[in-house]
Parts: sequence; structure tokens; C-alpha cells
Amino acid sequence: MDRNALTGLILITILMLVYFQFFAPKPPTPEPKPPTEQSEIAEATPEEEVEVPIQQRIQEDSLQRQTYEDLYGDFFPLLEGEEGSTPLTTDKLTLTINHRGGYIASAYLNEYKTFDSLALPIISEHPDNSFSFNFTYQNRRRVINSADIFFSPVGASLPQTISGADSATITFRAALSEDKYIDQIYTIYGDRYDLGYRISFHGFQDDWASSYYNLAWTSVLPKTELSVENMRRKSTIFYHQSEDYSSLSISDNKEEEKLRNGFINWVAFKSQFFSSILDAEQERGFKTVDLSMTTPEDEEINRKMVANFTVDASASSLISNQFRFYLGPNEYNTLRSYDNGYQELMDLGWWIVGYINIGTVYIFNYLEKFFSNYGIIIIILAFIFRMAVFPLTYKSHTSMAKMRVINQTPEMKELDAKHKDEPQKLQMAKMGVYKDMGVNMFGGCLPMLASYPFLIALFFFFPQSVELRQQSFLWANDLSTYDNILDLPFNIPGYGDHVSLFTLLMAISTFIYTWYQQKSQPATGANSQMKVIAYIMPVFLLVFLNNYASGLSLYYLCSNVITISQTTLIRAFMDDEKLLAQMRENKKARKGKGKGKNKNRPKSRLEKWAEAQQKKQQTLTKNQKKAQAKNRQQRRKK
Repeated sequence: MDRNALTGLILITILMLVYFQFFAPKPPTPEPKPPTEQSEIAEATPEEEVEVPIQQRIQEDSLQRQTYEDLYGDFFPLLEGEEGSTPLTTDKLTLTINHRGGYIASAYLNEYKTFDSLALPIISEHPDNSFSFNFTYQNRRRVINSADIFFSPVGASLPQTISGADSATITFRAALSEDKYIDQIYTIYGDRYDLGYRISFHGFQDDWASSYYNLAWTSVLPKTELSVENMRRKSTIFYHQSEDYSSLSISDNKEEEKLRNGFINWVAFKSQFFSSILDAEQERGFKTVDLSMTTPEDEEINRKMVANFTVDASASSLISNQFRFYLGPNEYNTLRSYDNGYQELMDLGWWIVGYINIGTVYIFNYLEKFFSNYGIIIIILAFIFRMAVFPLTYKSHTSMAKMRVINQTPEMKELDAKHKDEPQKLQMAKMGVYKDMGVNMFGGCLPMLASYPFLIALFFFFPQSVELRQQSFLWANDLSTYDNILDLPFNIPGYGDHVSLFTLLMAISTFIYTWYQQKSQPATGANSQMKVIAYIMPVFLLVFLNNYASGLSLYYLCSNVITISQTTLIRAFMDDEKLLAQMRENKKARKGKGKGKNKNRPKSRLEKWAEAQQKKQQTLTKNQKKAQAKNRQQRRKK
């Protein structure tokens, strides 16, 4: 190594030592957090306990046994027990209560199946799923986690099946003695999706070392639908805090939120069609809640959701908190029946769109009494909505017909020739003619805007309507997801790797309707550019809706067909000559009434805007001519 290289190496080493000693940023100090299941267990037990169950470690290592006997004290005997579970079946749910931890290890919906016809889990048997509570015991010397304790069902015999209006209460107990024990009490209903849940501590008033305890709930939502992308669009953690309803963002891969100000009433792990809700069911709710949601790369998993709760508990002879689980579909009337705002889980859209969707729910429920096929119900729904806006459609087409007839008159063609180089003057002149003949320039557009809330409302409604789930119609096996008639050997970005026939037919019908509308409009000026833009919409819908619910494409298809039929009938019964004669009579009547008054008549906003645009154009033209004249003079001097 030469001298220069050695010198450089020494200098670099010295600079690095100085930097790390004096200038390197210090690691951030961790924020203090309220005790949770993970943090307290980490403090109370060795790090490797996260990987291997405590019971297994106690059996394998005598030293570990002594460590846990010291840590758990009176609870140590409850760390060992016989693994097992208690199955419970209702009309709606099939549940399994795990004896170790006393929690719901799995829950399946009896009336629903996955997209591949398997039993549908709302709480799956994934190893990461858990529900537990932990509390400090004997002056904070010990942290006890329910996940490590064995609970035994109380009673000689338990009802295995509950049906109809029947209910049953099942208690799982972890007893230190006859006077000191922990109960987890489940109340199961035969024909309901909810179940009562109570945690009770008996005889712990002398050993209770805190004013709260913690609940930890983790759920891995499995893929239950054909498209996991569609599931993830509608899956989030939703919560009710005081009077507000809110949810975590679904745009990021990982989202976290800490709720500290104000008590939280309930938290829901929401999927596309089903939700698990934990309701505090008490006046003060949960004291604090930490929420987090991640989206794994595994396409067989929807999302992983975690909620850590802090529950108020005062030391007394009986420390008891009542909760409620809801494990069921996102069906509006079912959620609303609990009278606690659960229906807010459904994203029905804002303001008027939401009210339209609520009305749609009731129309669906009414039509179900007469029709068993939801494809037919969607067709009828499209007909009802199109007829509801038919008066506006008729007014719109009448206004457009008037514009078309006027633009074909000799005086309008004369104006086109007279002001062909002055678009602003031409526009002003045409506006004057339209006004004299009683035609509103925007009469063809504004009434049609009233139909858009219906189109937008159904865009929100269909992708999350559990009523359409696994309902077939024609070639579509499931109206709640895309209908796949052809698998492509490649993936088209934004479009997908399949062809949805209902979406394709909807795009074709949109193109036909656009062509039908545009062919009667003059292809001049800005209107010509608008025509080109209008033909982009069918292509956009074809790409955008290819992966959406086929029921939505079916609705748009039927709506287009009905609208085209209405337009054809309106034009068939509309006489252009009579329409022109009527407008000329309007012009005469206006001139008769307005004699001597037009000079003092205040100008409308539209006329003022047009005049302002005309002045701007004149100023621009004048400046351009001055600049051209100046350039010519400069060239002559040269």
C-alpha cells in the first residue's frame, strides 16, 4: 500500500470515529404505552415464550417450571390442563370454545359458503388468531394472561345445539379456590348472530393491583370470495367513538391508530360481506384502544387486524364487565336491528346517495317476496329507477331536440357564416336566438344530472350487498363478483386477466347510447371535442368495471337499454316542424310583451359571462395584431 492510500485510509477512519462519537443521531426514546398483552408478557416471561407455549416449556424443563411457579404464584396450577374444546351450534353459527384461554377459537356461518363451496369462517382457525385478557395481580408482582390458563366448562351437561328462540348460558371457569375464580360466560341465542360475553373476577378485591385490565384481539381474515382485491377494498377496522363513526384507511399496506380521547363503544373487524364486532355494551365503553391493520402478501389472506383494549375495573368483591360479540353478515336491516349504529359499517355513500341506497335495501326486501332470482330483481330495480327520472329524461330530450331544430334553421346557418371567424360573437348571437325562442342552453344537461345519484348509489351498493352474494343469473355464477367467461393468457394492467361479459355488454350499450345521442348534435367547435371525450367513457367503464360485481354491470346494462328505448320513443313522437312552429310563436309572444322594455332589462349572468369572454377575445386579437405589426416594422428596419 502506498503512502497516499494509507494516509487516506487513516483520515477516513478518524472522520468516522468523530462522526459516530459526536454527530451521529441518537436512537429515539420509546414512548410509554399502557400495558397490553404483548408488553406485559414480555416483561414477565423470557423472550422465547412467544414461540413455544408455556405448558410445553413447563413439561420439558424443570428450571422453567420453577420460573413460572414463581411468576404465576396461585395461578401456576391452572397453567397445566387437558387440551380440548367445547363445540356449540345455533341456527346461525357453529362455534368452538377453546378450554385453554376460554376464547372462541373458531366461528363458522351456517347459512353461507366460501366462493369454493366450503364452510365460511368468520373467525378462522389461523394460528395467529387470539382473544385474551391480562391483569396485574398482587401489587404488580405478577401479570396473568388468560391465554395461558385452562378454563373448564361448569355443569354436568351442556347444550350442544340451540335453535329458534331458545338460548343457553355456558360458563368457563378458572378456579383458584371455591371463593376465588375467573369466569368467562357466553350467552348463545338460537336464531341470532350475536352472543353475550361476560368476564367476571370473584374474590379478587384484596389482590387486584390496578384500576383496569387489558383485552387483546387478533384476527386474520381469510379469503372467502373469488377476488381478494375486491375484499380488501371493503375490509377495514371500523369503530364507534362517542357520537362519531370512523375507520382505518385501506389505502396503505399498514395502518395504525391509537384512540385515547373519549370512550370507544365498539370496534368491528369488517370484511367485504361479513363483520366481527366487539361491543363494550356499557355506558363508559372501552377506556383506550390501539388498532392496527396489515395486508399480507399471501393472496389467501385478506387482512390481519389487531385491537388492544383497556377496560375499567374497580376492586370489589365482584369485578365484572359485559360485552357482546356480533359475528354475521353486513346486512343493513340485520345490523340496524341492534340499535347501536352497526349499520354504519356499510359504506352507502354520502348524503343523498346514502338515502337512495337505504331505499334500495327496502326495495330489494320487498321484491324478494315475489321473485327468487336476484338478476330479475336488478332488472326491475333498473326499470323503477329509470321510470322515476323519466320526466327529467323527457324534458332533457325535448330541450336537446329544440337545440337541434334551431341549429338547422336558415337564420342560424346565416349566423354561422357571418361570424365563422369570431366564435365569441357567434356564441353571443346564438344565445340571443335561443333566448328569444324560449330555449335553455343547459336544459338538456341539468335534468340528466338528477339521474347520476342513482348511478353512483348503486356503485356503492352492489359490491358490498350480501344479498347478491353467490346469487346466479344467466352465465354469472355470483352477482357480487365479476362474471368470468374467458381467461386471458396474460394480465392487462388495470383490466385484469379475464373477460367479464356483462361488463363488455354494458360498455357496448354505453357506446350505442353515446352514438345515438351525439349523432343529433352539431360537430362544430368545442362541441366536437366534447363528442370525442364522450366516446372515451365506454372504454373507461370497460376497463374499470371488469373486476367489479357483475350485478353492477347488469344494472348499468339494463339502465342503458331502458334509456335507449325511452329516447327512441320520445323521438318517434316528437314532430320537429311543430316544435319549430311553437318556438317561433314563443319568439313573437316575447317580442310583443317586451316592446320598449328590452333596453332596460338587466342582463343575465350567462350574458355577462359571454360578453366578458368576447371582450377578452377582442383584446387578445388586438394585442396579437399589434405584436405582428411591431415585428414587421423591426424586420423592415433591419
